[in-house]
Amino acid sequence: MYFVLWQGIAMLINQSVLLPSFIDVLTRLISLLSDLSIYTHLFYTLFRVVVGAGIAFILSLSLAILSYDFKLIRYALNPLILISKTIPNITYILLVLIWFTRELSVLFVTILILFPVLFTQISTALITINPELLELFKLYPETYYYRLIKVILPLIKVSLYEGLKGALSLGFKVGVMAEILGQVQPGLGYLMHIARINFETADLFAYTAIMIIIVVIIEKGMNRIKTKTK
Repeated sequence: MYFVLWQGIAMLINQSVLLPSFIDVLTRLISLLSDLSIYTHLFYTLFRVVVGAGIAFILSLSLAILSYDFKLIRYALNPLILISKTIPNITYILLVLIWFTRELSVLFVTILILFPVLFTQISTALITINPELLELFKLYPETYYYRLIKVILPLIKVSLYEGLKGALSLGFKVGVMAEILGQVQPGLGYLMHIARINFETADLFAYTAIMIIIVVIIEKGMNRIKTKTK
């Protein structure tokens, strides 16, 4: 229904630069996916995002666990997390482009934007752990490593999966935005930048469709992993 409406509005406007038709975008999407070079750009974008999201996840998990066990660390981090969540994403991108090379900008932007989100989600999950479960371990003393691996992490496993899934999806969108502004190549964002300056609106819609497909694949893949680990 929506595709038919899109096609009708595009035909009514009759200016492909403003709004290409659904058929034109679909044709361009098929053409792009048939070109092997697009997969090189996708690989580099995904590689940057996965590395950045992975670092942000490990850093968030480590600091969230430390802040859970040590109040001093929690009090020191809370103001920084609050401030970092209020800073607009575009500010991070512009500053990182000034501070680092274009190739590193996507990595650091991904880390800076995902870290406060992941830290907050993991910290919230840790706080909601039933304290009575942890009190039982005082009766049966075990090492901190055993308590972490056998009790704490399994209890927040669902939140960890959801956090990582959301981080990869958000990180992909943020990474592409950083590539567009930084003109980082190769990368999907660079292709979108070229399409923008050449007024190839159909290509912009097609690249956006590819982004949607990638995000859906990421979320479906994480859901399958979550189901199998259960």
